[in-house]
Amino acid sequence: MIGKKGKLLLLCYMIFLVVLFLMCSTDLIIREPEQEIYQIAVIIEDASDNNYGNFRKGMDQAAMEFNADVRFITLYEKLEPNQQMEFIVREQQDGADALIVAPVDEGKLFEALSQKQITVPMVLLGCELAGEEIIGSITSDYKKMGQEITSQMLRRKPQDASVVIFSEREKSGMAGQDFREGMTEELVRNGCAYQRIYCSENGDLKESLQKAMDLCKGQIVILAESPEILTQTAAAGAEDPLFLERVCGLYGRGSAIPVLNYLDRDYITGTCALDEFSMGYYSVCMAVRALEGLESSNSLKMDYYYVEKEDLRKKGYEKMLYPIE
Repeated sequence: MIGKKGKLLLLCYMIFLVVLFLMCSTDLIIREPEQEIYQIAVIIEDASDNNYGNFRKGMDQAAMEFNADVRFITLYEKLEPNQQMEFIVREQQDGADALIVAPVDEGKLFEALSQKQITVPMVLLGCELAGEEIIGSITSDYKKMGQEITSQMLRRKPQDASVVIFSEREKSGMAGQDFREGMTEELVRNGCAYQRIYCSENGDLKESLQKAMDLCKGQIVILAESPEILTQTAAAGAEDPLFLERVCGLYGRGSAIPVLNYLDRDYITGTCALDEFSMGYYSVCMAVRALEGLESSNSLKMDYYYVEKEDLRKKGYEKMLYPIE
């Protein structure tokens, strides 16, 4: 038998256990360490995210792993530098802890950095600039990429085929300019004549394609300056019964799903692709590491890969081109 004193001690012990349980369950004693959620804004140079599909997958993967809230922002008008600078200032004012930017105009961005208009850490995509707030950059050699795609084209081009470059009419980003410079230098170095056609800005390349066919006799090889032009040319070709008869090669850069689909259907002959999933992942990783005060590589040079139809289902390329988060 338990005496009154024993019962009282047992009651007190049970009450103590209940109180201890309640304190633990309400984090009064054991508190979970609070993880800071970093606010990161990604501002690209384009009005559409069509060419950023794999980049966004990598970005989202890193955001999940590193506890970041990442906003992906497109411009209202493609390659509009003033608008991009407005968005950079706006995102700072709205509380972004870091920025990831694909610059439209390196000069304007450098000027803003010099005038201390940018006060949060920034990762650059596609270019390298010096500045106190620049914590890293992810680039590729687009000029060498242009030389590579042209070299591949020249190896496969029929001797009597005419070469045509499809270019942006007015605006062209830094990557496009470097890519075009690489293409033209390789053509000149090999003594290959070429025509240059400026494409319509409305996205319909049927007129440009017809102009190329009218301008050149016999077969044509087309080099596309940008991923958009590459996709739009293939789309126009898919609707033209003479395309596969007259155009014996269409080359460019990019690895968006429409590009890969047209490559698989033989409307695109070859493309130079980057590991864009890794670009998105590492850009967020760089930003978070800087915010946490950790050292990270401040410059990452991405390799490019020449891809043809038969490469699409090779294990190494398949993982890069069709990443699974």
